[in-house]
Amino acid sequence: MKDSLNVLPLLLVGTGVILFSFSDVVFKILTSLDILWWDFLVFGVPFEILLILIITGIRKDFNKRKIYEELMPKRLFYPVLRGLISVFALASVFISLKNLPLSLTTMLIQTTPIWMAIISFFSCEEKPSFVIIFSIILGMLGIVFIINPTLKFTDINIFLIFPVIVAIINAFMNYIVTRRPNDASPMSYALVLFIINGLAGIIIWLYFGINFPNLFELTLIIIAALLGATAFIFISYGYSIAKGHFARTGVMGFTQLPASIVLGFFIFNESLKFNAYFGSLLIIIAGANAIYGLKNAN
Repeated sequence: MKDSLNVLPLLLVGTGVILFSFSDVVFKILTSLDILWWDFLVFGVPFEILLILIITGIRKDFNKRKIYEELMPKRLFYPVLRGLISVFALASVFISLKNLPLSLTTMLIQTTPIWMAIISFFSCEEKPSFVIIFSIILGMLGIVFIINPTLKFTDINIFLIFPVIVAIINAFMNYIVTRRPNDASPMSYALVLFIINGLAGIIIWLYFGINFPNLFELTLIIIAALLGATAFIFISYGYSIAKGHFARTGVMGFTQLPASIVLGFFIFNESLKFNAYFGSLLIIIAGANAIYGLKNAN
């Protein structure tokens, strides 16, 4: 029973990131149709919220009091903070997928466990061990291989910074859910995030000009929203029951990489250079090494 409880967070997070790979495929198609990220928020978030309400209603036998207790956060600060920074993450994902291959975007997002290791030590005021320092250096070296700059740094694609931004924000979001599980339930964390996303989308949508998607585009938005919401729920639950070991659980995030490479190859005919795959391997080794170091430190 104890082993199954230890494995469950890993399975939930692993399943969630694979669902995110499929969601990113739809996102990339939407960006090719000139759908902007705030268009997605305006028309996709209502379906994400609806999914939360349906799942919670089924789990709580549609008892209004139990549903309220499940979805109402006990403390607002961290759920709201997580929702606010997620807006920047979603915007960065859209920008990345519009200008970079799916697999390359995912490779750089895989630096998340490295940032998780950094956050874990700084937040706990722990002195980084040699293993962690080595992992950070190795991970950053992997980023350099993927970016593959010239000596004058003239050939660096500026859009490569956006997947790294996503990775850093993901690390903070995972940290909040893991370290503050009593502030809100996983469903409550997800609901607050979606509500803030929706409000931010409406404000930006009204400011930059109202645009209505056609039926095909709306269908893709709904599919991406449902996939993304389901992924968020799986990941939120996984980290919330990880009992503080958010960095160790984060190793399952690497399952998104092979999924994205396969999807990118078959759907978008993507084929990257060797240096990108080698850099990705370095990031995986660095992340796994960092998690091993944190596990021993705890």
